[in-house]
Parts: sequence; C-alpha cells; structure tokens
Amino acid sequence: MAPSASAIKTPELSIRIPGGETKVVKLNRDRYELGRAESNDLCFRDVAGLSRKHLAIEHQGSDWVIRDLGSTNGTLVNGTPITAPQILRPRDRVNAGDLAMVFSEGPAPAPAAQTVVFVEKAPTAPAEGSMVTASLDNLLAEEGESGVSGHNRALIRAGRELAGHMPLDKLFDLIMNLSIEAVGASRGVLMTFEGDELQISASKGAGIRISSHVRDLVINSKRSLLVHDALQDQALGARMSIVQDQIRSMLAVPLQTEKRVIGLIYLDSPFLVREFTKEDLSLLTVMGNIAAIRIEHARLAEMDQAEKLRAQEMKHAAMIQRSILPSNFPPFPDRGEFQLHAAMTPARGVGGDLFDFFLLDNHHLAFAVGDVSGKGVPAALFMAVTRTLLRATAPHQTSPAECMQYMNESLAGQNASGMFVTFFYGILDTRTGEIQFANAGHNLPYVFSSDGKFRTLDDKGGPVLGLFPNLTYEMATTQLAPGEGVLVFTDGVTEARNPTDEFFEEKRLEAYLLAHAGEPVEQLVDGLHRHMAEFAAGAPQADDITALALRYVG
Repeated sequence: MAPSASAIKTPELSIRIPGGETKVVKLNRDRYELGRAESNDLCFRDVAGLSRKHLAIEHQGSDWVIRDLGSTNGTLVNGTPITAPQILRPRDRVNAGDLAMVFSEGPAPAPAAQTVVFVEKAPTAPAEGSMVTASLDNLLAEEGESGVSGHNRALIRAGRELAGHMPLDKLFDLIMNLSIEAVGASRGVLMTFEGDELQISASKGAGIRISSHVRDLVINSKRSLLVHDALQDQALGARMSIVQDQIRSMLAVPLQTEKRVIGLIYLDSPFLVREFTKEDLSLLTVMGNIAAIRIEHARLAEMDQAEKLRAQEMKHAAMIQRSILPSNFPPFPDRGEFQLHAAMTPARGVGGDLFDFFLLDNHHLAFAVGDVSGKGVPAALFMAVTRTLLRATAPHQTSPAECMQYMNESLAGQNASGMFVTFFYGILDTRTGEIQFANAGHNLPYVFSSDGKFRTLDDKGGPVLGLFPNLTYEMATTQLAPGEGVLVFTDGVTEARNPTDEFFEEKRLEAYLLAHAGEPVEQLVDGLHRHMAEFAAGAPQADDITALALRYVG
C-alpha cells in the first residue's frame, strides 16, 4: 500500500524536457492539466508527440491519480499505456510524447519476491502478473538514478570494443562475452535472424537451451525480460526446458535496431548462482541495442565488400567472355570471296549468346550463332562449353547435322542444370556460294541482297541442344548468288522492347534490312545495334542481342 498524500507535505513531479532540462513541479493543488495548449497548468508548446490537452493529474482522497485526456499518442505509466485513471505510486515514471516524468511521494515500496520486468521500445498490451514496465528511452534518461558504477564501466567497455571493425563471427563472440561479463551470468546464447530463420550465432556455457516461450515473447513483443525465479513463475514454471535445467534467474533482451528486431541475447543462472537485478536488465537492454546496430553495420559492410567482389568477378568474367568470342574484324583480311562481321551486346555484364566462325579448310567457312537459356554467369559458362564443343567437333564431322547431333549428345549427357541452347550452324563453300546448314530451334535467318530484297532461310529445323539425348538433325542447303548475304540473329533482336512495351519484332528488322542491305556487313551489323538502342529509348535490355552478317562476294 502506498503512503497517503497526508503522509508527505509536498508531492513532486520531476519533468525532464528534451534537451536535458529538468523541471520540478510541487503538487500543491488538487488538479493539474498538461499539454501544448496555453490553457494548461503545465504548458509545453514545443515538445514533440504532445497533444494540446494530453493528461491530467488529480488529488483524490489520499491518492494522486493520472488520466489520459484522449491524447493522440497516449500516456504511459512505467512503459504501459493507460486506458483508465490510474493511481500514481512513488517513483512511477510517466511518458507523454517526448516528456519523461517521475512522481515522488516518499520511499518506493519494496519489490515483490518474484518480479518480471519488461522493457519495451514500442509498448503494446500491458504485461500480466507481478511485473513492472518501463521504456528503453526512460532507462537511458534515468542513468543517474538506476546506473551502477560497474554497469557504467561495462557500457563504456562495450562501446569501446564494439566500435572496432571485425568479422561477424568474431563480433558475435565478443557481444556474447561482454554480455555475460557485464551481468555476471554463468552462460548465454546470442541468436540472429538469417533470412526468416532464427539461428544461434554465439553461445557460452554447456547445455544451454532457451525456452521457446521466452524466445517468442522477446522477439514478437520487442520486450526485454527479467525473471528472478523461473521455477516459481506461473507462465514459466511448467516449461519442460525450465524444469529440466533448473533455471532460476534469467535475462533476455531483443537485438533491436531502429526499424526491426534482428535477434536476441539470452542469459541465465541455473540453481540461483546469481540473481539478476533490474539494473542488469537495464544494462543488457542498452547493450543489446548497441550490439544490434553494430551487427547491422557489420553486415552492411560485408555485403558491400561482397558486392564489390562480385562486381570485380563479373568484370573479369565479361573480359574472359569477350576473349572467347572473335573480336578481330575483318577476320580474314586476305580473303576476298566473302565479308563477315558479328557483334553481341549482353543484357548483363556477361551473356549467354554466342557467335563464332573459322575456316574448316581453304574453301569452307564455318559460322554459327547460339542463344543459351538463362542469363548471367551460368548462361555464359554453358555458352563457353557449347562453343568449345563446336570447335572440337566441326573439323571431324562431314555435315552440320552430324555435328549438331554430336554436340547435343555431349551437352545432354552432362547437363544437370536443365539449360539448353538454340543453335544455327552453317558452312559456306567459298568457291560456289552454297551453304549447308542445320538449325536447332533457332530463329530463322534472313538471306538478303544488295538491292534490299530478302527471304527467310527456311528449313525443317530440329530441337534445341542439351535437353534430350538420342535426337537427330537434318541438314539443308541454300545457294547464295554473288552479292547476297545471310543475317543470323538471336531472339534478343526481335523481342527487344521500348518504354511503351512494344516489341521490335520481325517487321522492324525486315524494314531495317530493306533500307540497309546494300551496306558493308560491318555497317549493317553495327547499324542494327544502334537502331535497336534508339528503338529501346533507355528501356532495360531484357535479353542478349547478337547478330552475324556474312556476304558471299564470289
């Protein structure tokens, strides 16, 4: 039972104003109203979070009573929002907006034998049972009242040691050790969220198990927890992990940043080796907040470093891919029977499109274009394997169809990824202009002439390479007249989009060919890439864009 108002001459309300100033109000009248409006007895016009008429404190009989006046942000007593008039006890803490107040009316009553203390940053429903609540902000504000020299030293040490740079695994161990030493616990565990899963990041002491009830309470309600004797607590005494481990005193605090809870610290002392105090809880709550921010910074630093490494790796991968694909043009400057040019623009740093060409002998030019399913590094690796197979197979097979069949068997037999490649492979007889070719699910190329006429290079086609073994492919032939050429491209050309979500489509490619087919093949290919960039008008490139043009001169 609290002392009556008559037992003390002048009750006081100590009001801490943001910025550090403290105002002491002697309660010598029966009613005080507090808020931002000038009409209040206690007016604080510039305090954030305060309503015009926020709360009232009234003298009723032998008690002082506080009531919220319908404020926007509510009134908290010891960290718990009040929904009805509540009697103020000595040393009760009141929060209204950014104001922190302490009511004084004599010595505070002794704490109950079993006490659970919750500390919350964002208060929710009132806690049940024999407990006291307070906000994290109040704990920081009341350092002079609740701090103990040993605890202050622990905070200074934690701030100093956590300010350094270290890998996450070492940081977790440091936080664990600092926490145990700060409050004198016998063992503990630090858990953090890895994705959506809560995992143990550090622990100290044998056989430690954390109650799921304690874990969920701390994580879900964002509250710190102190239990003096878990075996005597109604909510915890029946928990099997508590009974089996003979847990007595325990502490659990959330690792809470400004925006979210990233884990928790749990400490206990079986067999009452050490009974934790409210000061221990205050200290560990603040340390948990400091540690959470330090962990987030360390994670961001590691992510930033990993991103830099990935960017560097992508840069090297792009350089390697460029070295794989032919890059010297004109490729055969001493050959006058044909002209050839090709270019690839990857959607990412590296791509899954490929082109290649090489002389099988003095009179036969092999050329190919492929498009691997997928994007990025996996597609680029599959592309490199496909090109290597082509180079290894082509000199030993008599026709493009046989070469295609052998490549498919090799790819399908070692393809755990499920990737595939569309592929066009042709051989030009540089003496006659005849082309033998096979098509594995690839876009139909165009045959074009200098006067702008064009036709598709139709054939029966065949399935894509790499998915299924034991497939056969058919060879087809076409005849190029002197001055005619063939344009082979990937679907990144026809499926390119502009900001209004229109496709480039075959009709725009055919219109381009009609206007530019008479140009040298280098201008034809490079001009097509520029034309597509103008069409895209800055829209993101969704797929690799590749084109190869080969003209038979005769």
